[in-house]
Amino acid sequence: MKETFGEYIHRLRIDASMTLTKLAAALDIDQSTLSKIENGKRLVPENILPKLAGVFELNLVELQKEFYSEKIAEIIYPQPDTAELLKLAEEKAEYFRAKQLKQGKLDFDKR
Repeated sequence: MKETFGEYIHRLRIDASMTLTKLAAALDIDQSTLSKIENGKRLVPENILPKLAGVFELNLVELQKEFYSEKIAEIIYPQPDTAELLKLAEEKAEYFRAKQLKQGKLDFDKR
């Protein structure tokens, strides 16, 4: 997606010929909040993703990937070497996963 998440929501809404009021009600948020999200003046609350996926029949996992990738992009875009930052972040994520597995590992031999 080469647009902001808010722009994406706006495009989905327009393509579905939905009013701002109708989509806001479906997402259980205020109409002014949705307007601010679509215009980039407010961040998308993570808790609306499942509802958004349901309304537009989208894959929730793919929607979450777009959501998180935008959060990451917002943090790193001012930096000069984003490729290296992403590489380091992936290494840290792998470390966190390994640490989580190690801490949650069950030892079946000790009975």
